[in-house]
Amino acid sequence: MLAAVLIFIVLPVALIALAFRMKPLVETDRGRGDALGGMRAAGGMFGSHGLAPDERAVREDTERVRFDLAQVKTRE
Repeated sequence: MLAAVLIFIVLPVALIALAFRMKPLVETDRGRGDALGGMRAAGGMFGSHGLAPDERAVREDTERVRFDLAQVKTRE
């Protein structure tokens, strides 16, 4: 009983308390106030890589998807 209390209650509480008191080994990045990283995500999607955008968009060559629902039975 005492071992279970030590493992499942005392040890996790002690580790959490220790984690709050530890100093990080590497200094954290201090950005421009973008807490959720929205600017970085948008930059990745919309081109912060420094390349010029395409002059014209080219549509993909895809075929239409056709569903054959003849074999599906209707609900009763």
